[in-house]
Amino acid sequence: MGFTAATVAGLVCAPRPASATGMQGHIFMAECGSERSADPRVRALVAANAGSLVNGAFFPDSGYTAADHDQGEIPHWEAYLDAYVKLVRERYPTPLGDPKAAPHVAFILGIAAHGITDSTFDTLLYARAEEVDRAPMDDFDMSMDIFLVGDRSRYLIPELTFDPDTLSVVFDRVSHEVPAANISRAMGTARSGIAGVTNFLYKSANSYGRAYPWARAHFLDARTPGGYPFGAKVVGRYYEELFRRLEGNVSAGRILIGSYPDPEYPLVTLDPARADGRVVLFFGHGLDRASIGDRTVVLKDATGATVPAKIAIFRGDRWPNVITVTPSSRWQAGAKYTVTLTRELVTLNRTSPSADIQIAFTTCVPPTSGGDCAEIASAAPPSACPLTEAAHRDRPGPEAAAEDPAPPPSTPGPGPGTGSCATLRGPGHSPLMALAALAGLLLAGARSSRRGRRPRA
Repeated sequence: MGFTAATVAGLVCAPRPASATGMQGHIFMAECGSERSADPRVRALVAANAGSLVNGAFFPDSGYTAADHDQGEIPHWEAYLDAYVKLVRERYPTPLGDPKAAPHVAFILGIAAHGITDSTFDTLLYARAEEVDRAPMDDFDMSMDIFLVGDRSRYLIPELTFDPDTLSVVFDRVSHEVPAANISRAMGTARSGIAGVTNFLYKSANSYGRAYPWARAHFLDARTPGGYPFGAKVVGRYYEELFRRLEGNVSAGRILIGSYPDPEYPLVTLDPARADGRVVLFFGHGLDRASIGDRTVVLKDATGATVPAKIAIFRGDRWPNVITVTPSSRWQAGAKYTVTLTRELVTLNRTSPSADIQIAFTTCVPPTSGGDCAEIASAAPPSACPLTEAAHRDRPGPEAAAEDPAPPPSTPGPGPGTGSCATLRGPGHSPLMALAALAGLLLAGARSSRRGRRPRA
């Protein structure tokens, strides 16, 4: 079946999502995370099982194309991920040394990359773009994929490589039944959405860029908190922690896999009301919600005095892995602060750090008294992931792209002129563009009902 505009229309007549970055973006950060990992075993395993990593990176959002919205929600979080890790360890005594286990390990890494980059992106870049670009955010996630594919000449339509029976067993282990056939159908439908954006919509980058100019200029900038390079940095650390967990090491000494600010990403403002004016902490294990609070996460100034702050959980299931720290008053200029994570934090595996974990940072000195931090004026650094940037550049000719096979939709939508889809238009107001734009919505399906997906904590 050729991938036609009519096929796209049938695939995507669904409620508008409240969404994050797109599936191409998740794949990019999953690949880049491997490149940024300090563990050569991670890089070697991903290189040998690249297809499994890519499929894992869009698997969580594929579930939102199904009638059961929790088929998409549950794999975003640590309970599902941990259940998969434990299942692999049961089946393969040495999973990191067993070639039969390797595709599962790579798929696990892809799932993890997707979940954590929803948080790195949404806590920082998405929220800041909402403040700066001041445009309706309905098309934002799709725009990120448009910019990535169009501006970077990226061409990737993944081959389907996954084990639906095992994924169904993992759902059973978290007490949510999802038949293997439903998983296969959703993955095929998600791939069709990726193909629609990649083959058609990339040409509309300038149209969408008028709505989101700041985001377009910054999402791949290695200096921008929450951008793709930032997310990939956290992903690389997550992979290393998951390797330890796959080896049976569930100790909590390295559970902090990333933070904002850090030495590479200084705090860019003194205003804690801004999206990028708070501390964000990312963890490589799910945490017991009951253990998170102002006794276990403490902000102090240079004198050692506790700074009043709101400690909040950012999304997650029973075992969240992102915490935000927002001071109740403006950050002091040129001042040192410390965030301490105490030994009373508890992970989903019932372990705690053997010692307190600390991060320290110093705020900026504004160029004018009473002002805010200066905007970054230096030239953008080289790509943090040159290999990932260089990959997937071979775009086929128009005939080959038009004939790219697309699996049938999980739920056929109305034909042209029979429903609300006929009236939808993208920013460029071209009917063909509108149909192609609808393909981007496929990645979320009925995602508008997703639990806790958009509000800031």
